[in-house]
Amino acid sequence: MDAPEAATEEASPLPPRPDAFAAVSGALEQAVRVAEAALALLRAELRLARGSALALVWLAFALIFLGVGAWLATSAAIAAGVYELTGNLFVGIGSVALANLIGIGLVLFAMRSCWRDLTLPRTRRMLGQLTDSRHEPS
Repeated sequence: MDAPEAATEEASPLPPRPDAFAAVSGALEQAVRVAEAALALLRAELRLARGSALALVWLAFALIFLGVGAWLATSAAIAAGVYELTGNLFVGIGSVALANLIGIGLVLFAMRSCWRDLTLPRTRRMLGQLTDSRHEPS
């Protein structure tokens, strides 16, 4: 029985693993573990970011609701004050309405530059120059 065992040991085609191969194998295993840990951290951060983004949306709605309420209360107080000063209800309401219309105009005027920036004028100009330079004969 000793003869067949000796034959199988000698007939194995794989040489013994050198230490360098074992070190590379261990390093690859650790690299996979690091990648798995980084992916798990990324997933956790994305879940946290998604939850925070949803909370921000709801808080923005609450802020708008409370801001509108404060604006209406302030407008009513101003209208009541102007009414007390002038004795005319329509002057009080009209002055608040006029002030709100002027505010809307100022906001729209300020937004105009933002709208212009949204068209990416510098990028469009640069791309136009690039395409013009390509079509010009050298």
